[in-house]
Amino acid sequence: MCRPAYVQHQLATLAPPGITPEETIRFNIVLGVEDGRIALRLELDKSRSLDFIPIGRDSVVEIALQGEQLYFSKDMDAITTKEPLAALYGGLEYDGYEEKFDRYRIVRFAARYNQGGKIDTTHGFNVNVHLLQRFVDDEPRWIPLTIDPDIKNPPPMLMRY
Repeated sequence: MCRPAYVQHQLATLAPPGITPEETIRFNIVLGVEDGRIALRLELDKSRSLDFIPIGRDSVVEIALQGEQLYFSKDMDAITTKEPLAALYGGLEYDGYEEKFDRYRIVRFAARYNQGGKIDTTHGFNVNVHLLQRFVDDEPRWIPLTIDPDIKNPPPMLMRY
């Protein structure tokens, strides 16, 4: 069976030229226990559970990890895309540094609104994290994971600004 190679593309080093972000979109990735089960929730601004990020105007996207065991990867860029999208997304910045583990909990990047793009266009992207599994001899043991939400740019018609 022939399968295409899985490739992760870096965001552009700088924000796309000529954009002036009009808003900050906060997307939370929450790992915890709910009703006795491990739960991973994706939520937009703590108001709606969405598994995608809607881009309806030039924006800064902030992704925050919540939960005691979830940190951005040290081995890979925190955010990558499934196809080259440097004209729309770039300028990745890290924040929320936790010295104890030498890792970050927050990232931001600029997103250009896909003016003239087809409504509900989906751009696949990856959130590359490490899950703190346990400690062995006082050293943390990490499991690399990729969380796979999408960006809708432009978003579905009901979410248009």
